[in-house]
Amino acid sequence: MVAVIARRARILFLVATALPLAACITTSSRPEPPVSMKEAAQYNMQLGINYLRQGDLQAARTKLEKAIEQDDSLATAYSALGLVFERLGDNPGAEKNYRRAVSLAPDDPDALNALGVFLCLQKQETSEAMRYFERALAVPLSKSDSNKAMVYTNAGVCAKRVDMGKAESYLRSALAADPNFAQALLQLADVSFGRANYLQSRAFLERFLAASPATPDALWLGFRVENALGEASAARTYGERLKKEFPESVETRELLESQRNAG
Repeated sequence: MVAVIARRARILFLVATALPLAACITTSSRPEPPVSMKEAAQYNMQLGINYLRQGDLQAARTKLEKAIEQDDSLATAYSALGLVFERLGDNPGAEKNYRRAVSLAPDDPDALNALGVFLCLQKQETSEAMRYFERALAVPLSKSDSNKAMVYTNAGVCAKRVDMGKAESYLRSALAADPNFAQALLQLADVSFGRANYLQSRAFLERFLAASPATPDALWLGFRVENALGEASAARTYGERLKKEFPESVETRELLESQRNAG
């Protein structure tokens, strides 16, 4: 169960961390040419974030480091560079940049959230990570208020390691901020399953599948929920979908292994 939670958390955290960075990108595919050093820094930061979104980590690193060289007050550039280093497997470099972003913008919920995600996921520092999530959630209404559901969800995922009840509370707060936030629905389904609230888990999972395309972890959870409820036919339907739609997934391997063990 722990390994499954960790795998889902990785998917959630990395996607969520990238969201605020994407908000910095202009609607045009080409940023406006710079006319001053600060504008040049913004230009390079936007290019770096574009490269990051495309998965070109080396180009992203080059542009983001250039942006910081031109203007070392750009907290978002440091957060983006932290994500680049994290994806490159350089955790010390990632932490240095995430912390620098927070030192420059101590009330920026996006920077606080990014550091919290890193601490929870990569360093297993749950207590410290939760403090950064709480700081992000305490920021008054602002341009980043739309990210509240994301931060609550990240906090809930992190809290699952130590307190399932607290995790459920965070995730319910995420839905209070955005009733259709898909990842919160899926995480609540998982928490409810972990607490043996199988009917509640089914309800949250059905809401997730109505709001979002199916994912391997959602279908695998559905299989286990229906088995726990004694609904063999429904479980079989989830299992067949998982094997058909995601044949190469880790969850499909787990399903096949469970079926072999069952005889």
